[in-house]
Amino acid sequence: MPDESTMICYCHDVTLGQLARYIKEHKISTIADILANTDFVCGDTCENCREEGYNNDGISIAMAIGMVKRGYI
Repeated sequence: MPDESTMICYCHDVTLGQLARYIKEHKISTIADILANTDFVCGDTCENCREEGYNNDGISIAMAIGMVKRGYI
């Protein structure tokens, strides 16, 4: 199970903890909401972190949104 220090977006050095805080603060429900925001840059360079994860392991932005919705982080 990934923890808050797990890297989600390698292009912008965004960890799961940083992303989870952003999702909670802005009530994010989709990846499009994250990509549309210019204050928090994540997932706009390479597309790996959006759904399949940087290492094709599923540790991704989509997973983070689901974990926050379910209260895991």
